Amino acid sequence: MPATSWALRPTLAVAAQPDPAARTPGVAPPALTDIGSGGAAAARVSAQPTVSLALATPEAAAPVQAAAPRTPSLLGWVRSVANAVVSTVGSLAVNTIQALEALVTGPPSLPPNSNVTVRSSSIVLSNGQRLKANWYYPEGDVVPDKLIVLQHGLLALGPMYSYTAADLAASTGSIVVTPSIPSNIFAGDDHWLGGEGMAKAIADLFVGERTALTDSALAAGFATRYGLDPTTAQLPEKFGLAGHSLGGQLVSAAAGYLVDNGAVDNLVGVITLDGVPTGTTMVDTLAKLAAYEDATGRFIPIREIGAPSNFLNSTSNVKEALNEARPGRFNGVVLKGGVHMDSMRGGNPIIQFSAFIAAGFPKPQNQAAVTVLATTWFDEWFSGDTDNGDDLLPGSTLPITTQKGTAQGVVIGRAAVSALPVSRFVTVAV
Repeated sequence: MPATSWALRPTLAVAAQPDPAARTPGVAPPALTDIGSGGAAAARVSAQPTVSLALATPEAAAPVQAAAPRTPSLLGWVRSVANAVVSTVGSLAVNTIQALEALVTGPPSLPPNSNVTVRSSSIVLSNGQRLKANWYYPEGDVVPDKLIVLQHGLLALGPMYSYTAADLAASTGSIVVTPSIPSNIFAGDDHWLGGEGMAKAIADLFVGERTALTDSALAAGFATRYGLDPTTAQLPEKFGLAGHSLGGQLVSAAAGYLVDNGAVDNLVGVITLDGVPTGTTMVDTLAKLAAYEDATGRFIPIREIGAPSNFLNSTSNVKEALNEARPGRFNGVVLKGGVHMDSMRGGNPIIQFSAFIAAGFPKPQNQAAVTVLATTWFDEWFSGDTDNGDDLLPGSTLPITTQKGTAQGVVIGRAAVSALPVSRFVTVAV
């Protein structure tokens, strides 16, 4: 039985006595009487309004049509299963490859006759992730005042760059740390080498007291190496970032997050080693650094040591982004005859040989040129000189003298002569 509701309705009645018909539920319309004639006609209500209680029955509600259950799409089901299989198999494959790499590569090794000390520990990131890390300490009893993070590329590990890291520590007098970051793109999160979350977590290491970074260094013998009190030992404040391949994307993105978290004041510069930043990573970071420069007057350089176009760097937009954002600046070099693995020296010879088969065998002078250029640039940046090289003509050849011979680098940059009339405006970009 339908529910009954009571409604209090105002009713205008014509007679003083209620008519039996008035008991019929509903509202009686008011009676209007015309008086007068011509233009003076008016309407009046012949009786005062009264109030009556009327039993109102609501109209029957329209039946609600139940939504028909959605028929599962066979194509959608197949797609979801395929994605799950790809993610599971891909994740297993990447994890297996990296486990085998770690087993074969072993601990970091040093170049012959090196005076650098290397120790290993782990770093706990702000996202709770724990990374293995190798710390390289230069010779001497004086605590270094410079720190460099060297980041490996996709499907690589920190120990594979042990010669590069050791030479960089020795030549610059810097502490060098090489974190090993997972390359598992199939894990379903951004805690891998190419993830934005990982770049942010690396940038967070330099915020405030740098507790996680310092704890890692102490666990790797930092205080013991330099005769420091572990309770008061502090890492150098000034630091630089360098990254190979996809590691170049990570350090580029981290530089942008350093602007966001306020720790960028101590960043001296960034070097990408045949870097492969993709999407808007480099563009976004350069915009943040430009805003920082506008606010503080301090320029933070980013330079590339690259190889000619190859299948491993074909998706990189590092040169285009740098030239667009920083015309008139020295943005790095492309090594003539260079290959993607010019900067990867160290680790197990079997792993390195396999990498060279895939990417090409480096020329000895180009491998040495990576260290020479990185050393020169970091030394200048740590001393506050960020303008050296800005007068080089884009596309010109820069000779790089090394102990392995002379390498040739093609200057990256865009020279915009904006002071000339529009008809004579010239732009050269390489």
